[in-house]
Amino acid sequence: MSLMKSLWFVGDRQMELREIPIPEPGKGEYLIKVVSTGICGSDFEGYLGKTGRRIPPMIMGHEFSGIIEKAPENGKYKAGDTVTVFPKQFCGECEFCKDGRENVCPNGICMGCMSLNGSMCEYIAVEEKYIFPFCKASFDEAAMTEPLAVAYRSVFKITDEEIRNSRNIIVIGAGTIGLLVLILLKYRGAEHVIVSDATPFRLEKARELGASYTINPRESDFAAEIEKATDGRLCDIAIEAVGITPTAENSLDALKIGGTAIWIGNAQKIIEIDMQKIVTRELSVRGNYVYSYKEFAECVALLESGKIDLSPLMTDRYSLADGVKAFKDLESNKEGRMLKVFLENK
Repeated sequence: MSLMKSLWFVGDRQMELREIPIPEPGKGEYLIKVVSTGICGSDFEGYLGKTGRRIPPMIMGHEFSGIIEKAPENGKYKAGDTVTVFPKQFCGECEFCKDGRENVCPNGICMGCMSLNGSMCEYIAVEEKYIFPFCKASFDEAAMTEPLAVAYRSVFKITDEEIRNSRNIIVIGAGTIGLLVLILLKYRGAEHVIVSDATPFRLEKARELGASYTINPRESDFAAEIEKATDGRLCDIAIEAVGITPTAENSLDALKIGGTAIWIGNAQKIIEIDMQKIVTRELSVRGNYVYSYKEFAECVALLESGKIDLSPLMTDRYSLADGVKAFKDLESNKEGRMLKVFLENK
């Protein structure tokens, strides 16, 4: 029996490297050699025991790319093809799937979430409908398709006209997703983008990527900084990419009357919000949950086009065998210098 390395989440702040059998692909499935897996912020939050969306023992990981090792007979793709994978399972038959909203299909969960094993291993078996080939991007870049698609969905909730007419847009949270939002806003022509985060390194990174103004709410008064940054006009749109009460509050406080907040962050299940801010100022709040199948495909094409550069976010690489160390190092990431961390199997 052939064995493979796999990284297991076995309890709060506990990861373990194990050898387990290489999966045998079922009918219509492809065996993929995983070359690169990104560690998502939600993986790390799950590792810390904060979210309840990782149930040990399990293999985490849903941002990945690799090489087809074995293809089914009459399959669309062949052995040797380089691919990334749409990790959110969907049925294709429910009203949501038929409406192009595979992201909210109730009949499947994301790979590497709850108790469904994911990609922090050497091989994984995947159905054909989830596979997207690529040829120009690197394996690490292709593994970035998934977080890029999360940001992409939020930014494309904003119309071209709204982009043109927005004097000020704020991104709250300059982790990987928030910085991807910034990159995509600039790609779409947004002129004045403010970024708020509590870590100086990430604010510096935001400025490098085109932020017009940055705010550290730990070091200055957030409301006063918004007034200063916008000449008192406040923001037309706020995109929140953290998901805790203080940052959700900031996303509303930053908005002008009639403004729109788009919430991506999901770190805290229950938050407290002043409802009167929303009601009396006629604010709109829109949720943003992962991405559709079409949006994922568009992100693969965008990466292949070379029109955006994600390399400034790709900060750390570990071998899969050093995965336990990678998570321990993330625990010490107080200055936020580790943005996108990859587990590689080359």
